[in-house]
Amino acid sequence: MDIQKEREAFENWWESFHNGRQISCDYVEKDNSYAVGYANAQWVAWQAKAQAVPEGRADSEIIDQTIQLVDLLASANRFQRDKSKPFPFESKNPRNMEWWRLACQIQELITDTDPNNCDFEEYKAMIEAQEPAND
Repeated sequence: MDIQKEREAFENWWESFHNGRQISCDYVEKDNSYAVGYANAQWVAWQAKAQAVPEGRADSEIIDQTIQLVDLLASANRFQRDKSKPFPFESKNPRNMEWWRLACQIQELITDTDPNNCDFEEYKAMIEAQEPAND
């Protein structure tokens, strides 16, 4: 993350967020922070989001991570994920479908990535190619 570019983007956002009003946003370079608590809290959130969104993630990484989120959501529930369909995005089980939707919302919130835009056919072909042949 280029801190100078992030600061410029943050300060542009800050100004537009406050409709161009001059709201104090003094940067303290030695601490990589802002003098005003509210501005600094927004800056910390801005940096966290910038670090949480890896560039150029492959569809397979996004889908794998979303399936891990589904399994995490399922483990927090008294019900387990129905694995009769190995891919939760293909399941007709209402709980699996709900966990998939929730996992997608989490991905979008945290990484600005919508897993439903991924190439599922390519993902399934890749997984099937990795499975050992039963000769």
